Amino acid sequence: MGLVEQDSNNWNLVYAENDGVMIVSFILNEQPTRVDVDPSRPLLDVLRDDLGLTGTKQGCDHEGECGACTVLLDGMAVRSCLTPVGKVAGRRVVTIEGLGEPDALHPLQQAFIELGAVQCGYCTPGMLLAAKALLDRDPHPTQERIREALAGNLCRCTGYRRIVEAVDVAAARMRGERKRPAPEDGLEGYGKPVIGGDAVRADSVDKVTGRARFVEDLKMPQMAHVRVVRSPHHHARLVALDTARAERLEGVICVLTAADIPGENGLGDYSRDEPVLTPIGETVRMRGAPVTLVVATSPERAQAGAEAVEAVYEPLPHVFEVEEALAEDAYPIYEGGNVLVSEGEAHGDLDAAFDGSDVTLETTYRTTWQEHAALEREALLGTFDEADRLTVVGGTHEPHWQQGYIAAALALDPEQVRVIMPPTGGSFGGKQDPWPFVATALAAFHARRPVRLAYSRGESFQASPKRHPYRVRYRVGARADGRLTGVRVRVDANTGGYDGHGQYIANYALTASGGPYRYQAVDAAAQSVYTNGPKAGQFRGFGTPQSIFALECTLDELAQQLGEDPLELRLKNAIHQSSISFLGYPVAESLGYREVLEAIRPRYRDFLEEAAGFNAASEARWLRKGIGFSGMWYRFGKSGSLRVEAHAGLREDGHFVVYCSAPDYGQGANTTMAQMAAETLGVPRDRVEVVNADTGHTPDSGIQGASRATYFVGGAVCRAAQRLRQEILATAAEMLDCPPSDLALHADRVAIPRPTGLSSVSLADVAAEFNRIGKSRRVPGVFDLSPLFPEESRPEYVPLFVTGAQVAEVIVDVRTGQVEVPRMAAAHDVGRAINPIDARGQIEGAVVMGMGTALMEEYIPGASAGLGDYYMPTAMSMPDIEVTLVEVPSFEGPFGAKGLGEAAIVPSAPAIINAVSRAIGTRIRSLPATPERVLARLAEDD
Repeated sequence: MGLVEQDSNNWNLVYAENDGVMIVSFILNEQPTRVDVDPSRPLLDVLRDDLGLTGTKQGCDHEGECGACTVLLDGMAVRSCLTPVGKVAGRRVVTIEGLGEPDALHPLQQAFIELGAVQCGYCTPGMLLAAKALLDRDPHPTQERIREALAGNLCRCTGYRRIVEAVDVAAARMRGERKRPAPEDGLEGYGKPVIGGDAVRADSVDKVTGRARFVEDLKMPQMAHVRVVRSPHHHARLVALDTARAERLEGVICVLTAADIPGENGLGDYSRDEPVLTPIGETVRMRGAPVTLVVATSPERAQAGAEAVEAVYEPLPHVFEVEEALAEDAYPIYEGGNVLVSEGEAHGDLDAAFDGSDVTLETTYRTTWQEHAALEREALLGTFDEADRLTVVGGTHEPHWQQGYIAAALALDPEQVRVIMPPTGGSFGGKQDPWPFVATALAAFHARRPVRLAYSRGESFQASPKRHPYRVRYRVGARADGRLTGVRVRVDANTGGYDGHGQYIANYALTASGGPYRYQAVDAAAQSVYTNGPKAGQFRGFGTPQSIFALECTLDELAQQLGEDPLELRLKNAIHQSSISFLGYPVAESLGYREVLEAIRPRYRDFLEEAAGFNAASEARWLRKGIGFSGMWYRFGKSGSLRVEAHAGLREDGHFVVYCSAPDYGQGANTTMAQMAAETLGVPRDRVEVVNADTGHTPDSGIQGASRATYFVGGAVCRAAQRLRQEILATAAEMLDCPPSDLALHADRVAIPRPTGLSSVSLADVAAEFNRIGKSRRVPGVFDLSPLFPEESRPEYVPLFVTGAQVAEVIVDVRTGQVEVPRMAAAHDVGRAINPIDARGQIEGAVVMGMGTALMEEYIPGASAGLGDYYMPTAMSMPDIEVTLVEVPSFEGPFGAKGLGEAAIVPSAPAIINAVSRAIGTRIRSLPATPERVLARLAEDD
């Protein structure tokens, strides 16, 4: 680290020192600053490491691909990761820390908060500075100009719409116009009830000012760094491993192999047969499989140590496709064969159903691997806390699960392990993988000092879980009037080289493959298949989008054969609340699918009419507009225990606190939990603090993937808040000598509504009374569906579903195969929108992510290496998205809420592909529909 000084004189002085080091002086956030550094070092690293300005982020291995490191240099937006610090000498640099303060926010920061343009917040600093550069040079930008200015800044959460709108609102205000957000987008929640109205996220101010601390922003004394030695082969036997040379290098603290794991060398029930580190003599089953950990005093020394490890491999045959892995002569990736698990469902007389069909259709659809590409790479910190507990800080969906995996690997009691969820820059399921947690804990355990494990972007691409590729084969029958008869479906899910919860994917694939429709007979089967591709794992919608894509595209083909309207076909076959579902039993929660279809019908009709006019009038015959429709269902019901716990407490100062494990990786769980607790207590939301996802302080609220947090954990939070309210009123009643029913709970006190002498007592005094009489100021709350679903009679997963539908408008250039998506309309049943602005934001982000799935995102094993060769939507590809929130209250969820975040992506890709297929007059059956695939399909049909 170089010398850092604040110098009020000669601030633009630059002069050379010995050994390639220079003193570089510049103005940083209006303060004269001098650094003693190698002038070739990236400005990003100097800002973060030397100057401690961690608001500027790194997401792409200093390749300039993500925009998270954007700063202003003499007013121009630049990539600080590509800017040598020597280039800023004598110039002015502005980082996010110089844009505004919490009590004096810049109009851009304020607008980002109001419009809901902040979700995980990792991209936010770079977005804000890119926007500021635009507004400084163009106070009246069009939306197109705003998109162009932000095109180099990636966001994986928001779908860009709210960011663009926020810049537009801020520009108007900076011009002196009194512009407020549209009613559906802005702060209509001010002064309204907490539920359904209080829109502002609890953590937005920290994220727009750069004060939020993600893992790589945290530093500790004597912190060591971890590098992983990974297999360069897709499939090989590890023959020998020599770590001696690495261990002798300066700064290397330890080199860890499988022999250094004191407990279980595995990941428990998360990923059967996946080792933490591959032992000598065993096989690595994917490229990037971990073999050794090197712990050293600096990242550079750790990297040198990793390069000095000598590993000898015997390459083995490898396959990437399920067809190859299932072939009779396939090389066995595992001793038990290449099928991990299979699931099936059959009921009714399928032969009779097909015999009674006027039309039968057979299709095969395929999906591909997809990269999560969360802007924050996998990064974790391992240390020992004040109680000498081995502590790992990192993004996760379930800290208590990680606690258990770590304890098993290190042969520790779980109470000796603590896991903390910090602010996290997106997940989408990718950060559910326990491997980085176990590896970080193992390194800290042996080094006995703080350690940091941070993947490079290339390493994340190589080693992190991906979305499962599917091959889905249908035979479906229908009568002439559009009534479905029978369905036969076979799903082959590619789980890659390791389990990664692939043991559960077959169940999800099968469940999704029938959708919310009625059939006379069903024969469905799904299996999870090992290959030597990257391990697959959780990805937004876990196992559902791929099957729904194949089903909804098959139904669109069927509608064409029948001459039926796609929406009407679905309405005719949509299940009722009491219908026997595709799974052979009725659903157990309110099902708003028919309401969803009716809600989206007007926009669907408008889209169709406008497309017909476009195609009839367009002189550019090579441009064809198509409209695609897709419905969906998504299961958020749990397996295992249906008992979920949360706690609520009263602080000594009279504030409230909620304790739960509902990790917030950008979807707004912290805000939602605070809203529900505040509404239950009857106090303003700012009186409620949320302590979330810290095994040292919070109860185990269960896994929060699959959009379960609001329904299950929110239900427990409400019960805890209700119980705490009762305890407070009971104690205050004794203090005021009146019945509890006479009392009202206010923001900071309990009061008798009418004056009767001593008419109120402060909540701080109530807390003191709790202490005096020995009553706990923290109480548990339990949301438990077990009485409704006895274990002996319920299916493995409780059948709770949410539904939705989307319409896509596309324009296809048949000369180039290029697809544009100008508009999407989405209607989703959320049960009750706890935070409408966040609900809409989740849908918008999911739609754009689904557009990436449909048109551009494809991970290729051995080839995809980073953001430079993996194409994702940018602000330039953002469609206009119209969102309708349908509220069919749930039977059991808090305030009638269901789930949303994962479900919202499910219908996007099939709606877009159906639109493309109708525009070009032939079917696209493989994802993504790249220009090359579109042209190839057109050529096949000529």
